[in-house]
Amino acid sequence: MSKSTRARSTRRAGRGSTATGTIETIIRPSQSTPVKVLLAVWRWRWELLVLASLAYVTIAHGEAITGYFQSNPLWLNALLIIVLCGWIVTDNPARRFVLNRIWCVITRHRLRACLVEMRTLNYSGNLPFIFGCLSTKTGQIVWLWMRPGLSMEDLDNKAETIASACWARSAVIARSKRNAAVVRIEINRRDPLSKTHITSPLLNDTSDMPEAAVADDAVMAFLTPDTTDSAPNESTARPPAKSGSADTTGETRTRTSKTKTTAATNDSQTVILGANGEDVSDYV
Repeated sequence: MSKSTRARSTRRAGRGSTATGTIETIIRPSQSTPVKVLLAVWRWRWELLVLASLAYVTIAHGEAITGYFQSNPLWLNALLIIVLCGWIVTDNPARRFVLNRIWCVITRHRLRACLVEMRTLNYSGNLPFIFGCLSTKTGQIVWLWMRPGLSMEDLDNKAETIASACWARSAVIARSKRNAAVVRIEINRRDPLSKTHITSPLLNDTSDMPEAAVADDAVMAFLTPDTTDSAPNESTARPPAKSGSADTTGETRTRTSKTKTTAATNDSQTVILGANGEDVSDYV
């Protein structure tokens, strides 16, 4: 009696049907070797420049530097090292330039890694080209050139992801007004308004004054208008009286002007007017 292979095939089919997985295919661009080398040199240009500078100094001036330190006494070498370390630690233009360049390089590499992980690629497998990274007072600004098939819509709702990848506080993504292929990403690492004391050239005369030095009477005198200067003079405001029946009219005008002046004087006791005539009694 022959053995049946139906159950065995059924078991094999059952095991195969349960393996349901997803396959992600990432297409890498087909580039020639010179193009790959140029892109690698452009991407690692600052690191290669630093290594080339160190190699040049070591090869060309290594013996001279070693002989100089050997000829000096020990205390002088220690003093030179302390001065050099203090110059590196203290705030100076050279230190700021080096730190800004370091953060620009870190931001570029982190942003490229973030674009790869977010799969911001076109159908040919090309990433947006990072052609510039500048330092600002709050962080860095990165400029992207979107390849064909990519646009700013591919970066919508990705600001928090980019900020997290670049170790920053926040990120702002904006498109160029002239060219849709140019995208500007602002990486904010510092908040200039977070300081407790903000220096301003407008407060040079009063920023260091204590609060008790400002007298309330002086503030009130500044806000209250001077009624003696603002009240019109009757001799200059009153037109010359005409003969005949015009005397009665002149007397009426004089009485009216006196009444208005008196009312304004009485109102100034209860209403405080500012320099522009605005009622500021509610703010005092």
